[in-house]
Amino acid sequence: MSTRICASWVSSVAFQKWLCFHVFIAFAWLTECAAYISAQAPITALAISPGGDSVVAGSQAGLRTYGWPLLKLDREVQASFSNLHDLQFSPDGRRLAVAGGDPADSGRVEILSWPELSPIRLLASQQDCVSKVQWLSDDELVSCSLDRSVVVWSISDGQSKRVLDGHSRGITASAFLQESGVLVTAGLDQSLRVWKVDTRELLHSLTIHTQPVNALAARPRIDGLGWVASASDDRTVRFWQPTIGRMVRFVRLPARPLDICWLRDGSQILAGCDDGAVYFIDPDSVEITRRQSLMESGWIHSLATDPQSGRTIAGGSQGALMLVPEQ
Repeated sequence: MSTRICASWVSSVAFQKWLCFHVFIAFAWLTECAAYISAQAPITALAISPGGDSVVAGSQAGLRTYGWPLLKLDREVQASFSNLHDLQFSPDGRRLAVAGGDPADSGRVEILSWPELSPIRLLASQQDCVSKVQWLSDDELVSCSLDRSVVVWSISDGQSKRVLDGHSRGITASAFLQESGVLVTAGLDQSLRVWKVDTRELLHSLTIHTQPVNALAARPRIDGLGWVASASDDRTVRFWQPTIGRMVRFVRLPARPLDICWLRDGSQILAGCDDGAVYFIDPDSVEITRRQSLMESGWIHSLATDPQSGRTIAGGSQGALMLVPEQ
């Protein structure tokens, strides 16, 4: 084809229509691919509503609410940031804290009304993603960030009240013992720090883990000294009495635990691992009582137990949302 003919074809109305059509097809294909990739993002956070009728799942695709326990999708909500790491309902069940941010740039906590999921307040002062939030009361919240800071916030005015500084690397987990007013934090520096929240006093620094700590969970319904479990890349789940700075016992798993949660009566703890399985652990005998495989390939990133029904849900790779079979 001669240069003149080519120039004539490029300038023709037919070519313009052809180009627009194919640009539209390409855009639609890219949009569909992006939506598919987003939908396949790992579920990194789970929270069951206080009423026990909904579960909220967080991922890079945003927030999704499902009917509980049938897991029928109800709605999708886009968060104000793309990386979601934690979801926590306030004690009165009227607000949902969504934690995350932009890596190495900003950490954010968005407070949403429940069940409307309307924005109430945005808390943003930390310099890296907020990996964990913990409600101290209906008006106080702690945010733990990969920038190593722990910030106590007042929700009513959105102001930071105190900063707890002690970790040498990013913080990935927290647990609150309300009876003693003690906060436990853990992270990439392989340590647990035990704080008296109201005085900012560092009570204990516990450094037995040999790899980064991924998760903490306070044991429910136990008399005497409170217990906290920790899960680490060293493939152990360890049990602590943090108020006295004592490790009670530990169990070694065949896979790396990414998240942990207690059954509602505190009789066992569940560990979601990178082999796609959930391990049931007796905290007193430190025996693995059961292995429940949920995914042939992929990781279990998040777990949540419903305090009313006792059922546990797991969030995994590729957007998988699964009920953990009851014993």
